[in-house]
Order: sequence, then C-alpha cells, then structure tokens
Amino acid sequence: MKKITTLVVALLFTMGLQAQEVNFKVGYKQNTTYTQTTSQKTQVGVTYEGAEEPMEQESGSTITTKTTVGKLANNEMPIVMEISMEAGQQGADQMNGAKIYGKAKPGMMPTFERIEAPGMQDQVKDMLMGMMEKGLSQIFMPERKVKVGESFVQETPMDIPLGPVTMKMKDIATFKLKKVEGRKAFFDVTHVMTLEANIEGQDMKGSGTGSGVMIYDMDQNYPTSNDATVNMDMGFEAQGMKMNIKTTSETKAATVITASK
Repeated sequence: MKKITTLVVALLFTMGLQAQEVNFKVGYKQNTTYTQTTSQKTQVGVTYEGAEEPMEQESGSTITTKTTVGKLANNEMPIVMEISMEAGQQGADQMNGAKIYGKAKPGMMPTFERIEAPGMQDQVKDMLMGMMEKGLSQIFMPERKVKVGESFVQETPMDIPLGPVTMKMKDIATFKLKKVEGRKAFFDVTHVMTLEANIEGQDMKGSGTGSGVMIYDMDQNYPTSNDATVNMDMGFEAQGMKMNIKTTSETKAATVITASK
C-alpha cells in the first residue's frame, strides 16, 4: 500500500511539472479575427544648455487594429488589417480606415503586400507597413518549449523612417515564464534598448530599459495581453548646443480573438 501511495504521489508530481511547461508557438488561425487595442502614454522631457528647467510634454494615443484571417488554401491564408483611431488624435485623419493586405502561412509571421489609405502619402504608407511588420516580429517568435522559471531572448532590430531621417533601434527582450494558470502563461518581460540616428549631420544616440508582462493564450497560440513601461535617454547636438531627451512610455495592448461562424 505504501509503495502504491508513493507511486501515485510521484505520478501526480510529474503531471504537475508537465503542466508547467508551455509550448510557445505563435500563429494566426484561419477564419479568425484578432482585434487589438493599444493605448500609449508618453512623457517627454528636453534639457539643453542654458535652460534652468526641462521642457516637458505629455501625449497619448489609442489605436485599434482588426486583423481578419481568411480560409487556408495552398498553405496560405489571406489577411486584412484595418486600422482605426478616435477623431482628434494625432494622425487619425490619415490612419483611420487604412487597410493593409497580406498573407501568412500557419505558424509563421505574416507578410504585407499593399495598403489602401486614401489621402495618405506614399512615404507614410511605407513607414506604416514597416512599423506594423516590426511590431508583429516582436510577437511571432520562434517556436520553443518553456518551463516555469526559464527564460528566452528575442532581439529585434528596427529601422524607423522619420521624414528624411531613419532611426535605427534595437530591442533585446528577455521573456521569463513566471507562472501558468489554466491555459494562460504569464511572462515577465524586460527590455534593453539602443537607438541611433543622424540629424542634419549630428549623431543622436540613446539607450533605455523597460519591463512588463505578457499573457500567452495556449489554446489560441497568441498573446492576448502585452504591457510595458520603457524609459529612454537620448542625447545629441543641435547647432552646437547639447541637448538631452528623456522619455517614459507606458504601453498596454489587449487582443480579443473571435472565430468566424
């Protein structure tokens, strides 16, 4: 009897350990809609030589992307991403109603082909598609098995066009599986970021750190929540005057996933 009890305890313990392992595999499902709402609040402080106090500014925005994934055919699924913003927000007049078309293979990151946005300049279209692809590259990471307490690293380089200037940024994110509750996996995420750009012949460099939490839905194979707070410190010279910019950005993203009937 004692041996049987010991065996049962060992079996339950093993099952518990297996339940704490997550097969992290992000991918779109056919005939499914992913509605993501992202809210961001940013505080900016600019300090320059001769100024007694920094110039400070606050801004915020909320953007919703509705990604509709069609039927799988020939190992590909058509994708339409529609963007919406509330009137009055910066850029809403051009962004609202924009549609990005692309395709994806099961378990792989989508690729975008074209964008429909009446009134949007071609340069802005290219920038928007690039930013959306880079944003998804931070979600569609390689498949891996992760146990509670284990970590993995995702390095994402980004080229962000800002008019005549291209800002090069790199985000090294570390994901640590904190816990598993039901069919949800909770990851603590830390960020180490660097950026550089050349503005009118002057080099601009910066660095920053951040932290947040990502919740991964194991049934949907997709993150349904992703929050982060990032602090950046940037410095450059403008017309011989040294300037320093400090920013704090709080981002909250939530995704609702619905299957088509």
